[in-house]
Amino acid sequence: MVRPNSRRSWRRATLAAGALSLLAATSARAQDSFFRRLNVDNLEIQSLGVAFGRILPSQVVPANLVALQGDYGNILPAWRVVFGASYWESRLQDDVVQAFADSLQKSLNDPADHVVASPIRIYDVTFSVDARYTPQYNGWIKPFGGVGVAAHVVNAEGKLIKGTFVERSLDDIAAGLYATGGVSVQLLPHFGVEASARGDLLSGFRSTQVKIGAAYILGHRRETGGDGGGPGGASSEARARSMSR
Repeated sequence: MVRPNSRRSWRRATLAAGALSLLAATSARAQDSFFRRLNVDNLEIQSLGVAFGRILPSQVVPANLVALQGDYGNILPAWRVVFGASYWESRLQDDVVQAFADSLQKSLNDPADHVVASPIRIYDVTFSVDARYTPQYNGWIKPFGGVGVAAHVVNAEGKLIKGTFVERSLDDIAAGLYATGGVSVQLLPHFGVEASARGDLLSGFRSTQVKIGAAYILGHRRETGGDGGGPGGASSEARARSMSR
């Protein structure tokens, strides 16, 4: 014979399981609707580009920079997703290194010992993704602005810090935020140029960079919503279809 308490416990467990199932189904539908609105399923590589520029990191000597980027198309009308990777190498500024050497000198017990300042090299590989807003209109020249996240792989080398905790603290993989803006010009149906500026913010590290580069457009750029803008865009395709009728 089943006891009343057991029946109540079984009913509560059944109701809880049903509520969890309903919540999971609702959450799944909400996520599916969210990703549908973002047009994630339709993202695909639309252009590939290479750029060269100059970067001005904090406490580091300005350096040359090389970057690659891929445009994956729209997630919302006028908003595009762009993935990128960049590399630069430089060294800490002389006054920064000297200040560090002086601090070590003060900690020595024997005044006869002397700490010699030597260059500390810095290497940075960055992987990034940003969402860019570009006004939708027909035209060859389009400004853009966006925000993104980046992963920095930083390595430091130098005789002064070799094998110390300072080297280990400078060697880091860290995430940061950045803002970017610029202008792109589509010169030919499959070729364009871009000039941009970007500011990165990382824990204890800031940098500003300017770049100019070229991109190869793979077919026609597909736009989500609006008239598509730009030569080779959705509006150009529509005009071509109407003329062929």
